[in-house]
Formats: sequence, structure tokens, C-alpha cells
Amino acid sequence: MSEREDVFGIIDETRNAIRGNNLIPLKKTGKIIKKKKTVKKKKESDFSIPQKKGLLSNAIADINKEIANIGIQKKNLNMQISSADKGLELSREEEKKLQEKIAKLMEKEASLKEKKKKISFEGERLSDKLSKIQKVKSELSDI
Repeated sequence: MSEREDVFGIIDETRNAIRGNNLIPLKKTGKIIKKKKTVKKKKESDFSIPQKKGLLSNAIADINKEIANIGIQKKNLNMQISSADKGLELSREEEKKLQEKIAKLMEKEASLKEKKKKISFEGERLSDKLSKIQKVKSELSDI
């Protein structure tokens, strides 16, 4: 049965109920409710072979469409993974370059600290010599 036939069947049942064929009064409230009808399920034998083939071909077509959609989604995900891998690799290369720069800067810093230490030592030594020279000069001027 198609959806259209189902809808018309429901409309016919509603018309019959309105005409009074299936209305039952409730004892306590006095309201009227519709009597429930049982729906007969179709058995497998109720379908003809062409109908079965049509149902199967529709089901197979739906499955093929879903497989195609899943294939497209898989392709998109693989492209996203590939892009993420490339981005990750570029980030790792950048990190490696930055680590090398940091190592060079640390070496340069150590070298500059050593030079600073030597210069400050040399400055102290020159200050000592200058103070000795000043002392000698003051002693000579006293003479």
C-alpha cells in the first residue's frame, strides 16, 4: 500500500467514526470516544513476486546510495586527515628550527657571559692599577 492509499484509508475510517458507527459513550464522564480498530498486518504471502522485487530493488538502491554517501564522507575525512598530517609535519619542522635557534642563542649567551666576566675582571684589575698609580702619584707629590 502506498502512503496515499494509507491516508485515504484513515480519512474513510474517520468519516465512518463521525457517522456514529464506532462511537462508544464513557460511563463515568459521559464523553464519547472512538472505538479502536485492529489493523491487519500484511503477511509475506500477501505480496506478489513483482512487488517483492520492487521492494528489494528499492532497498538495494537505498543501500547503494548510503554506501556512496559513506564513501564521500570517507574521502572527505581522509583529505582532512592528510591536511592535518601536513600541518603537523610543518609545525614539527618549525619547532625543530626554533629549538636550533634557541640552542644557538644559548651558546651566544654563554659566550657573552664569559666575555662580561673577563671584562669585569679586567675592569677590577685596571681599577686596582689606577688606585696604585694614584697612590704613587700622591706620594710623589708629597715629596
